[in-house]
Amino acid sequence: MAESKFSAVKTRIRTALILVLILSIVLYLGETAIYAFICLVSLLAQWEFLSLFYPGKEKLHFKILFCGLGVFHFLLSYFLPAFPLVFNICAVALISAFTALAGFTHENAWDNMKKAGLGFISFIYLPVVFSFMSKFSLMQQFLVLLIPIASDTFAYFVGIAVGKHKIWVSVSPKKSVEGCAAGLLVSILILLYFAYCQHVVTAPFPLLLLLGITLGVLAQLGDFFESALKRTVAIKDSGTLLAGHGGVLDRTDSLLFTITGFELFTLLLSVL
Repeated sequence: MAESKFSAVKTRIRTALILVLILSIVLYLGETAIYAFICLVSLLAQWEFLSLFYPGKEKLHFKILFCGLGVFHFLLSYFLPAFPLVFNICAVALISAFTALAGFTHENAWDNMKKAGLGFISFIYLPVVFSFMSKFSLMQQFLVLLIPIASDTFAYFVGIAVGKHKIWVSVSPKKSVEGCAAGLLVSILILLYFAYCQHVVTAPFPLLLLLGITLGVLAQLGDFFESALKRTVAIKDSGTLLAGHGGVLDRTDSLLFTITGFELFTLLLSVL
C-alpha cells in the first residue's frame, strides 16, 4: 500500500515537471503563445466538462458546437479586445435556447433542457473565466496560477503526513482539515508576498489579508466543486491526459475559482 502511494506521488511529480517545462517554453515564446495556451487549456477543459455528462461520442455535435463557441470567444477577444463580453454571453444564451428547441418533443424535453443548460454553463465556467486570466498581467497570472497549485500541493502532502480529521467526506473523502488549513495558510503567504514584494496588488493590509483568505478558500472550493460533479456522474477523473493528475479539468478546477475571485476583487477595487 505504501509502495503504491509512493509510486502515485512519483507519477504526479513527473507530470508536474513536464507541465512546468511546457509552461516555461510558452512563457519564453511570449504573449501570443500564452494566449494560445490559455485557449487550448480552456478548450480541453470544456470538452472534459461536457464529456462528464455525455461521454465518448454521445452528443458529439453538441460538444463540438459549444467548444467551438469557446474557441470563437477567445479569437474574438484577441482580435477585437474592445468587443463587449455581454454580446458573446447573450449570443451563446440564444444558441443554448435554440439547442433546447431543436427537435423538441414531450419525450425528450428534459434531455434538451439539460443539454442547453450544460452548454451555456460550460461556456461561462470555462472560456469566459479563462479569458479573464488572459487579460491579467504576467505577474497576476503567476499569482492566480501559483495559489491553487501551492494550495493543492501543500494540502496533499500535509494531508498524507498528518491528516487525521476529514473535512467533507460526502464530497471528497480523502481531504483533511489539516491539509486544507495548510493550503489556506500558504495561499495567504503567497498573496502577501506578491502584494508587498512584487506589487501585483495594491490595497490596505486588511483587504490583502481578506483577498488571501478568499483566494485560498476559493481554490479549495473549486476542487470540492469538481469532486461533487464527478461524484454526480460516478467517475474518478475528468480525463486521463495528465498521468497521476487525471484530466485538464482536474488540474484547473481550483484555478477557475481563483481567477474569478481575483477578477471580482480587482473590479471592486476599481470602483471603491
